[in-house]
Amino acid sequence: MNLGKATEQKVQEIVGTCEKHGRDSIVLLSGVAGTGKTFIALNAAVRFAEHPLLVKQIQFHQSFTYEDFFEGLRPNRSGGFEARAGIFMDWNEAALRDSSNRYVLLIEEFTRANITAVLGELMTYIEYRARLFETPVTRRRMRIAGNLTILATMNPQDRSALEVDDALIRRLRIVECPPSVDQLKEMLAESLPNRGEEESGQLIIEKLTHLFEECKKRYPDTFNDLMPFGHGIFSGISSEDDLRELWNQRIRYLIRRNPQVPAHAFAKDIEELYPWRSAAGGEGATKT
Repeated sequence: MNLGKATEQKVQEIVGTCEKHGRDSIVLLSGVAGTGKTFIALNAAVRFAEHPLLVKQIQFHQSFTYEDFFEGLRPNRSGGFEARAGIFMDWNEAALRDSSNRYVLLIEEFTRANITAVLGELMTYIEYRARLFETPVTRRRMRIAGNLTILATMNPQDRSALEVDDALIRRLRIVECPPSVDQLKEMLAESLPNRGEEESGQLIIEKLTHLFEECKKRYPDTFNDLMPFGHGIFSGISSEDDLRELWNQRIRYLIRRNPQVPAHAFAKDIEELYPWRSAAGGEGATKT
């Protein structure tokens, strides 16, 4: 896959971080929704591992447990319980058996789970790969494979991200993935007619670029972590009608949920800077 220059640079940054720190840290991509974290992480993971079959992709959620991730007891057909390996243990065993290759576990929405509960003692042994430890259920002696890299993504706006403690942060290598006007331009060149070189396409690129740049100028200290959406929200845009539809169906709900919920801190600025806030008739039209 041919990536744009800005996207390629970010993928290379992630691969370089995996090369340097993947043996003793979790490499974590941090960015608001719509900054292309999953796309970049998956491209970087496949490039680092050198084959897509050496990359396992999972997603954490609120009900994800230590038993799902590492090992636990599961009901069997006879009405009893049996020990069963979780996702991480299975992938770690595969890496241990195949030490000549690099393996990657890609975890999306890393902070959506109760991280300290899900990782358990692995927080220590991810850092110290040579140490043997005993599994809590099967009492097996094992270690974390040196050729297994954990790559993850998170949105710093998630409430659960605020609960990440120092012990975990010490085992992370955090790579920021902020909204990027360079990646925005590359993406719009792929979706707009004639690669956005027509006057209408140039206007769209100019206005959207200005929106991000102006928000960053007005909120320099909080832009990376608080912008309610990233450049990826405009993926697939091919016309101004698409932008009006996107406003009425998504963006306006990101900045103003309902009267009972306070508006986003950037709401007035985004409303000022986004020129496609009206629709041709219909109750969904936003008044300006």
